[in-house]
Amino acid sequence: MLFSRGQRTRRRGDRGNLAVVTGLIAVPVAMIVVITIEMVSLSSEKARMQAAVDAAALAGARELAVAGGSARNANGFAETFAMNQVSDLSPRIAMTFNASQNSNGGFQVNGVGLRGSFFGNMVPPGGFRIEVSATAEALNQQPLCILALPENEGDDELVGLSASNNSGVQANNCLVHSNGSMATKNRATITAGTIQASRSAIGTGFTPAANNGALRVADPFRSRSIKRMNACAGTPMVNFVVSGTMNVTLPAGVHKRNVLVWGNGTLTLGPGEHYFCYDFTVRGNGTLRGDNVVMIFDEEETFHATESSTISLTGRTTGDWAGFVIVTTRDNEEDMEISSSFVDRLLGTIYLPNAQLLINAAGSVAEDSKWSVVVAKDIILDRNARLVINTDYVGSGVPVPIGVGDKKLNGNGTRLRQ
Repeated sequence: MLFSRGQRTRRRGDRGNLAVVTGLIAVPVAMIVVITIEMVSLSSEKARMQAAVDAAALAGARELAVAGGSARNANGFAETFAMNQVSDLSPRIAMTFNASQNSNGGFQVNGVGLRGSFFGNMVPPGGFRIEVSATAEALNQQPLCILALPENEGDDELVGLSASNNSGVQANNCLVHSNGSMATKNRATITAGTIQASRSAIGTGFTPAANNGALRVADPFRSRSIKRMNACAGTPMVNFVVSGTMNVTLPAGVHKRNVLVWGNGTLTLGPGEHYFCYDFTVRGNGTLRGDNVVMIFDEEETFHATESSTISLTGRTTGDWAGFVIVTTRDNEEDMEISSSFVDRLLGTIYLPNAQLLINAAGSVAEDSKWSVVVAKDIILDRNARLVINTDYVGSGVPVPIGVGDKKLNGNGTRLRQ
């Protein structure tokens, strides 16, 4: 079909107009597409930051829910926790997190992120500002009943609490914590209200699952003076032996001799503080009893309960050592051994700041105690030993020391308020 010169000119003009119109439409459409993509990305990033503060608030509330939590840096822990959740966003978002404890018991974490915007941060001016916040509260106060204090903070493999073979811990209503790692081997189990390690939990025998990377728990009794200077000076006395069918009472005081209870002998500790300058051993069918007592071991002195011996001890009810039953001085690095099958009562706090507690009895230990607390450098369970931790603090007659246990259980876990 032939067109006149005028018709051809008009058609070229129409095509030019269409190109111009298309170009004018393409620019805003492209901008809309870019803006839409950016807004979706911004929404996703805000959701990530919100999830981070939610998790951090819950983690901080959980830290405050255990005994001694208020003395630890839960704020710094939560802030670092939140940042670690969204560290991959840091190249394009400048983020800060701030944690605080509210007067009404809540634990709050706020987050602010600054992100680049369109046209050199001109729209909106200064870029996008992302603000997120979460507040959590603890629904329970978990008593701290077992605390391992391994001495070398830099050793990732340091195990403060370990259980092997058929041994285990049963602490259903309280917190079991290691400032290092903890481990279960073979068929060993650790059951508690909460289980956590500042390093890692090795093995599969934890119920519930252990929390790794928990905030370290400071020694709750680190400021307590233990050693009696010059108490053990002088010439040691003759060994104190209770054997055969002897039934003897040992008054409280400083004991400058080895103590051995064996055969069918029975030794009763008189009420008060017993400071031992030498070893104390109960073996055979020997029996050690004591109510309202604390046994304190100086420097290199050890306690051994072996074979078929029977141990029944109730901690101090009054005085400077109220709530304690077995203690070692800070320069004592010896093993305290419980391998007897008949350790039915250890009512009170066992405090071994730099010593190791070895439990390898062929049965339950401390099962008849209304409550028990163990704070030691290392806690090792082996064979068929089962350490039973009860939390019946009310009416026990033995007060719980400040910093462990004795916190009423009101429920379970933590929750977000907002």
